[in-house]
Amino acid sequence: MKTVANFILLLTFSLNIHAQHMAFGAKGGLLVGTQKSKRALLSYHADIFYEGMGKWQGDELRRRVGCVIQLGYHRRGASYNSGFFGSTANFVANDLFHNSSLATLLKGHFEVGKFLPYFAAGVRLDITPGEDFHEVINPRDAQGVTPVNFGLWLGGGIEWEAPKLPFGMFIEVNISPDLTPQIFFSKGTIIQYPDFYNPSNYRYEEFSQDYRIINLCIEVTFGIKFIIRKNPEPQEIN
Repeated sequence: MKTVANFILLLTFSLNIHAQHMAFGAKGGLLVGTQKSKRALLSYHADIFYEGMGKWQGDELRRRVGCVIQLGYHRRGASYNSGFFGSTANFVANDLFHNSSLATLLKGHFEVGKFLPYFAAGVRLDITPGEDFHEVINPRDAQGVTPVNFGLWLGGGIEWEAPKLPFGMFIEVNISPDLTPQIFFSKGTIIQYPDFYNPSNYRYEEFSQDYRIINLCIEVTFGIKFIIRKNPEPQEIN
């Protein structure tokens, strides 16, 4: 955790020094989460972000590269099939994780007419602070929720910046696979948990191999940002 925090501070300092322009903003939208052998969870997410934008380069195809640091709330998880655990009842049940997510991204823009298509990629740190921040249906799995997870952020979108004004907006799509499990029991772990149908009875289980449940999310996002133009380029002044 300390190493990650130092890396983020170093990156922020570097962005402030080398950025041609800077921006602050907010974004949010739809999140579709899933886990192995479960149905998709329809949910939402929201972030605030800082962006350091590099200098435009190239003549025929103008391009720039910058970095983004974002912090937000992401409701990850999945849904069970109707009638889970052998039941024939029809209902909706979700495993839901209220995660705080910190990401650092490399972002590359291209200038196409009045619009700025872009790609972005980076790493994430997700925190599930405690029992109040997750809702897990299976009482066995509820004991294996991990508080810290790492993952990737891969995506892109289209942006528009108002000429000579400190304002921009964008829409983007990204896929965010976790690299570490949201629920984990190591091989040989023995746990005791209440029976789902009769909570007064308890079951015991020993895991013969590592047990992992990993999040995979797709997000569709709309955002706005406010731009601080540090060093206007000649074409921006005229």
